[in-house]
Amino acid sequence: MSEDGPHKTVKFTFTAYEKISADLKLRLRNDNLTQTSFFAGLVKLYLENDLDMMNVLYKIKLNARAMGKKRLNKSKKEIEQGVGLMEKLGITKNDKENIFDMIEMDLKEYE
Repeated sequence: MSEDGPHKTVKFTFTAYEKISADLKLRLRNDNLTQTSFFAGLVKLYLENDLDMMNVLYKIKLNARAMGKKRLNKSKKEIEQGVGLMEKLGITKNDKENIFDMIEMDLKEYE
């Protein structure tokens, strides 16, 4: 039974060549991962702007020619600067996840 709201489960579907599918399943089995955990992990890293994932994404975009090389390099540099700024300010991933709760708490103090 799936839940409503942001915790409702959805299914992603995409196509791939049979050889790629078979090779992926073998590699995942070797790494003791399910397809679901693998793709969910990738999506989470992507949405969190994980620096390692951004490097992988850079390679994917470069191979797919999704952006010009100059624009790709600018985007990569901006992400690295953002990560550096967050570290410099001492803002952790946990802080980012709880930012709205912290703002709401501050607003209640001023009411």
